[in-house]
Amino acid sequence: MELLGVDYFIAWDLLDVGSSFFMPTTATSKQAIRALQPYAEALDIELAVKSRCEYGRYGVRVWRSG
Repeated sequence: MELLGVDYFIAWDLLDVGSSFFMPTTATSKQAIRALQPYAEALDIELAVKSRCEYGRYGVRVWRSG
C-alpha cells in the first residue's frame, strides 16, 4: 500500500484479531485510516488506527479489531 508517497508492505495474512503493527509516517491517523480502508473492506476486517511516537519516530499504530 502507499501512504504519502511511501510504499508499505503489510502481511495481511499474519494480522490476527488483536495484533498490531507500527507504520513510521508523518500522516495523521485520519489519513492513514483512509488509505487503509480499501484493504480492510476487501479483506472484510476492521482496523483501528492511532497516532503515536514509538522508537523515537512519529507514526501510526494499526490494530486489527475484528
